[in-house]
Amino acid sequence: MSESGPSTTRRQVLKGGAVAVAVAVASGGLLSLEAPPTAGGGGLGPLAVGDVIGDMTIVAVHPPHYGAVPIVMRTRAGTAFQVDVLARDPQGPAGVADTAELSLFVANRGDGATATDEGQGLAVMAMAARLHDAGRTPELLTLRERTAQFPGGSYGVPLT
Repeated sequence: MSESGPSTTRRQVLKGGAVAVAVAVASGGLLSLEAPPTAGGGGLGPLAVGDVIGDMTIVAVHPPHYGAVPIVMRTRAGTAFQVDVLARDPQGPAGVADTAELSLFVANRGDGATATDEGQGLAVMAMAARLHDAGRTPELLTLRERTAQFPGGSYGVPLT
């Protein structure tokens, strides 16, 4: 059973999450959605270890790994999970959350049909809001490019 709430489909998270993010912003920021600082050359400057996003904490921001920037987050209950920041692919597949340049995926070893934990999905959407001005860096690949270039890649990073 999930610690952050019931499991749900990506579509349900996107529909419900957009409302939750809008409510949080309108109510004075229950989620950390302040505008990111200017980051020279794009990148992930708005995110740092220790940042709290929703009720999740960033515990690691790894260097690019197989075309993605892996970010490890921890729930209030102590469960760690990985978010992969990749380049956005207009032809899809879409991440749990997208910006103009980036797609964020929860690395749950699924194929897009695996239910995303609701709390994790909401945190990823809030993270995307922080990254709304971040651009694609040369190290980032789309999910399709990553799969094509590294078909047998081990995409997981240490969660501890």
